[in-house]
Amino acid sequence: MNTHKTKRADILIADNQIENLKLLSQILEQESYKVRQAIDYEMALIAVETEIPDLILLGFNLDKVDSYQLCKKLKKQETTTNIPIIFFSDFDDFEERIKALKLGIIDYIIKPYRKEELLVKIENKVKISLKMQQLKETNKNLEKKLELIEVSQQFHQEIPLESHLLYQAIAATNNSIIITDATASDYPIIYVNPGFEIMTGYSLEEVAGKNCRFLQGSDRQQPQLEQIRHCLKQGQSCHVTLRNYRKDGSLFWNEMSLSPIKDESDNIIYYMGVQTDVTDKKRANEAQQRYEASLQKMNRELHELNQKLYRLANMDGLTEVANRRCFDETLDQEWRRLSRERKPLSLILGDIDYFKRYNDKYGHLGGDDCLKKVAATIAQATLRPADLVARYGGEEFAVILPDTPYEGAKQVAQRILDSLRRLRIPHKASDVKPYVTMSLGVGTITPSLQENMKSFVDQVDEALFDAKKEGRDRLKGLTNTDP
Repeated sequence: MNTHKTKRADILIADNQIENLKLLSQILEQESYKVRQAIDYEMALIAVETEIPDLILLGFNLDKVDSYQLCKKLKKQETTTNIPIIFFSDFDDFEERIKALKLGIIDYIIKPYRKEELLVKIENKVKISLKMQQLKETNKNLEKKLELIEVSQQFHQEIPLESHLLYQAIAATNNSIIITDATASDYPIIYVNPGFEIMTGYSLEEVAGKNCRFLQGSDRQQPQLEQIRHCLKQGQSCHVTLRNYRKDGSLFWNEMSLSPIKDESDNIIYYMGVQTDVTDKKRANEAQQRYEASLQKMNRELHELNQKLYRLANMDGLTEVANRRCFDETLDQEWRRLSRERKPLSLILGDIDYFKRYNDKYGHLGGDDCLKKVAATIAQATLRPADLVARYGGEEFAVILPDTPYEGAKQVAQRILDSLRRLRIPHKASDVKPYVTMSLGVGTITPSLQENMKSFVDQVDEALFDAKKEGRDRLKGLTNTDP
């Protein structure tokens, strides 16, 4: 369905049901709509303030706030009262439907909805919204033309055409125009156009002879004022944005271009200031920043949540090394990768000697503490980020060493044994040493998709078994290991 060729309609979806939010967004983006999302009341308001949407799809409830409150607020504001709103609900309630329609909602859709019917309704509402915007713009243009006609009728026929057109242009512009006398010491105002009167609330009679500084009131600590003084002293033009105050005391942001006007002798006789009220632009920028900050916060929280979920899925909760699931997935990935690259893969399998006796003597809490220390020791003995240390079983550990030849794997295994011996965790129930030791099996292979990965793991496990039979506290390598 090709909805609108000349403009990508802007649709805001406000719903605290994330799955529904994602589904609606996916459907509308496939139809070339511009889609924005909000999961709560505050984010929805910020999104509307940033840019008025052509249509709002509103879920029954937002986080902590009844969706009707958002409708009431939008319908009360002049700038947002005409935004069409389609209401989504999980159930059909006659009273709720009437309540929503009284608030000015244009349609009420019950879930589950049919995609085709939904898109037709949205397309129709968007077309109506865009047509209303076009009509508003046309009316504004007509009003400006009528104003120009009225102004031109005020002039006598004997006024030169050039002066007449100049007056029309100055009087008709929406910008505020001020002309000051540059030959007087305080640059007094000698002319303001109707745009100034509308923008500030002051008439020419009220401001004639004054310096423009009265527009800042007591808000004089603005660096831009010093910039203006410097330009006046140098006879230069400048462009600044100031905080000004209307006659009623309300603040507005004034973007002003100040330019000197010279006579035939190149002397500056006037300064002309063209002023634009950029308050809405400033507020929109601030709203955009708040909206972006809110999105960034949400993204950070999602990232942190994903990190937590990843750790829960891949990390052993006790020892904080990889779990068996992560080991199996990593070994499979490295096997496939190294089979393509024809590079070696080494594996170390280790078992704490007489660990059942350790648990019996020192208790399960002592056993848990021992497992944590052994895991940390093994992790410290591996030097590369690509190496993976995992808890393989109860007291068993495994180390995957990608792109590592057999001699390199033996060095890692020896570091593990030496580090444990230096650590000297007491183990009086061991028949090997009075401290905790390990038996290790080491193997290396150049993987091939034709070879059986499980068979390789079993061979390394057999090497570990041989290390135990030969007295423990040692490593044993595969006899058919790759060179």
